[in-house]
Amino acid sequence: MKSKLLLILIILLTACTTTGSSDNALEAAGVIEATEIVVAPEMAGRVAEVFVSKGDHVETGDPLFRIADDLLDAQHRQAAAALETAQANVAAAETAVISAQAAEAPAEAVIVMAQAGVETSAAAVTAAHAQLEAAHAGVAIADNAYQMTLAGVRQVEQPTRVAAWSQDQPDGFETPPWYFDKDEAIAAASAEVTAAAEALATEQDNFDAILNDPRYEDLHAAETRLVEAQAAFRVAQQLRDREIARNDDEQIDTYIQNLFDAAEAELNAAQLDYDQQLTSQTAVDLLEARGRLAAATERYELAQDNYNALLTGRDSLEVQAAAAALAQAETAVTAAEAGVTVAEAQMMQAEAAVAQAEAAAAQVADGVAQAQAMVTLAEKQVAEAQAALHVIELQREKLVVETAVAGTIMTRNVQPGELVQPGLTAMTLAQLEDLTVTVYLPENRYGQVSLGDTATLTADSFPDQNFEAVVIRIADQAEYTPRNVQTQEERQTTVYAVELSVRNPEGQLKPGMPADVVFSE
Repeated sequence: MKSKLLLILIILLTACTTTGSSDNALEAAGVIEATEIVVAPEMAGRVAEVFVSKGDHVETGDPLFRIADDLLDAQHRQAAAALETAQANVAAAETAVISAQAAEAPAEAVIVMAQAGVETSAAAVTAAHAQLEAAHAGVAIADNAYQMTLAGVRQVEQPTRVAAWSQDQPDGFETPPWYFDKDEAIAAASAEVTAAAEALATEQDNFDAILNDPRYEDLHAAETRLVEAQAAFRVAQQLRDREIARNDDEQIDTYIQNLFDAAEAELNAAQLDYDQQLTSQTAVDLLEARGRLAAATERYELAQDNYNALLTGRDSLEVQAAAAALAQAETAVTAAEAGVTVAEAQMMQAEAAVAQAEAAAAQVADGVAQAQAMVTLAEKQVAEAQAALHVIELQREKLVVETAVAGTIMTRNVQPGELVQPGLTAMTLAQLEDLTVTVYLPENRYGQVSLGDTATLTADSFPDQNFEAVVIRIADQAEYTPRNVQTQEERQTTVYAVELSVRNPEGQLKPGMPADVVFSE
């Protein structure tokens, strides 16, 4: 069995390392491969357009196919509208902040005014208390004056009051002097004053009616002439009787005498005229009216005198004035107490106004803070809306699938109208300018190859043309011969994979072509 395996290994090594040449060069065979790039969409959807076909050459950034964007268009419009709304909310919130901040200064001014009102009210309270103290002092002064006045008039009244017990009563009075008290006497005297005043008014009206009657015009004129003549005569008589240092000046004497003579003559003439008027009935009526008026006047004066005579002691005018002053002082106290109450109430109102103004200012400050918070929230919403819109725009950009590298379309697995899913292969690209070929070397020969070594590659399609290949990878683990090796005996041998890169600028070599590689010594 061992001899059979040894024979197979010898045959395999001969096939891998020699091609019938006598120089023992290291040779191997493989298949040309190209690096394939899988193109897969990042978005799911229905394919709207395919821009390339299998075998087309594409450059970096060329569009390969487009996915329908109906849904994303709607989402884009919705996101754009949301962004506009958020931006409008920011503007509205900023306007609200400005409005709220504009209310701060007036609110602070109201506080200052309210505090000034408190100070004014406090001063008013102090002034009201001072006025109340002054009013109390005024009451004390007025009461003292009242007591002093009362004591004084009582002292003056005392002899009269004592004598009144024994004074004689007018004829017809059957009651003793002490029978009616002083208040009753004063009330009766006051009633008599009122009655006398009413009678005087009646007589005055009657006399005025007579004077205004045309029938009495001549008599009234005679009376007027007579009274004026009497007045002039008194003056002339007094002037004549007055001793004046005339120095024997006859001119002055003559002048004064002439004045007297003229006044006397006018008096006689006026008296004669008046006497002649007295013969008529109108004169009788006028004389009676004058007499009644004179009597009524004197009655009133006597009634007033009697009333005033009773105003002594505690009823005197001095006591009444002092009592009125005391009452006025007490009224001033009441008014001052009311003033204190009002001032204190105004003080409380002013303090309440300060509290209210401070509360309003705090509310304004809260409004500013809330408005600023709304601005922050609105700006956050704008940022979120912008981010959402940006995501949709990125998604829209990803609807057009572009190639990331230049290459040739090797496979195309999509058609317009088909549904694609993210990550599933839609196309494959290959870069034919840089190809690779993998060969397998037996364990006893792969040590002769190093990274960077060059080799000559030939293909059956171009038997007369050599291509340069460079070793880019040497496997570090042995493996069984790949399944694509022709014989089962060869597949049972362990080998090492060696990968070489091949430049193909003209595009002559194609993936899948078999190729032979001869490593340089």
